[in-house]
Amino acid sequence: MGHRHEATDAIIGRIYETAVIPDLWPGLLEHIAKSLDALGGNLIRRNAAGIQIVSSPAVAEVSQEFDRQGWNRNNSRVARRLERASYPGFLADIDLHSIDEINALPMYTEFLTPAGIAAGSGTIIQGPNDDAVVVAIEGFPSHQAAQQAAPFLDGLRPHLARAATLAGEVRRQRAASLVEAFNVMNMAVALLDIRGRVLRASKRFEAAFDDLLLDGSTRLQIADSVADRRLAEGLATMRWIDRGCSIAIRDHDQTGRAVLHLVPASRDAMGMFDRVRLFAILADPDNRALPGADIIAALFDLTPAEARVARAIAENRAPAELASEWGISVETIRSQLKRAFAKTSTTRQSELVSLLTRFG
Repeated sequence: MGHRHEATDAIIGRIYETAVIPDLWPGLLEHIAKSLDALGGNLIRRNAAGIQIVSSPAVAEVSQEFDRQGWNRNNSRVARRLERASYPGFLADIDLHSIDEINALPMYTEFLTPAGIAAGSGTIIQGPNDDAVVVAIEGFPSHQAAQQAAPFLDGLRPHLARAATLAGEVRRQRAASLVEAFNVMNMAVALLDIRGRVLRASKRFEAAFDDLLLDGSTRLQIADSVADRRLAEGLATMRWIDRGCSIAIRDHDQTGRAVLHLVPASRDAMGMFDRVRLFAILADPDNRALPGADIIAALFDLTPAEARVARAIAENRAPAELASEWGISVETIRSQLKRAFAKTSTTRQSELVSLLTRFG
């Protein structure tokens, strides 16, 4: 009994260390799990920005695969814990599902049971705002073992709740410090949540509001309606695919003014900064030289062929001339140019020239 008391004190000490150093969560979760003969643990933060998952090393790969296959979109483990969010303790899978359900639900039969993590125990910790944190210990030897671990885990729960809340505040402070660094470097950068809402922005980025950009209540918006539609499409895609995009922005006179780059935050960045899923970078350089094809491709998500055509057309070269020089058909040149117009939000050669000369 004395040894168990000492072990509990050691774990509580690690919990409060994790509160101020959030990067320690994976090791803490694994330590708690191993003390109960379980495999590992997850900390799942759910809020308006979506789901953020921190996993201990032993379950990181299987947890990522669970998410990649889409099981989190209809996860009855989390849903049923949320229904009983007022319960101040840990609940095992067997407390939330009957044996018949565990033997029949696809989430269990197709993934959790074959992966050896069907027997778990978790709790909901309500955050100070609209967020909730799920702490789950995964991979107990049996459902009975998961139930029997509840008293020990319930003893840790108040400390875990305080640590999770403090960790959120640490992430917010980190985000504030990051934006301040952008201010020092005079960079126009904003931190966005998964829906594209501005969480924090540098002063230079904020200077574009009410001119090129709008700080909308649901998401960042672009005053140029054509570019804004592309922004909406890009944000929708990036909710499921970690792929950035670049959007040309024109002013009220339809003159190319800037490019908005959207860059997905890495998993490490998502764990480091509260609710941040995207970085928005506004490029508005004064250099009026014509950029190279590789830069054009990066700025506007063009293929190498589309970028080459766009740069050549911006140099006032004719499609027939290019087709003859490159040994391809005029129809191919026109097709590539059409796609370049669409991706740069331009419709005429003069607009393309005006836009590209701003990003040399």
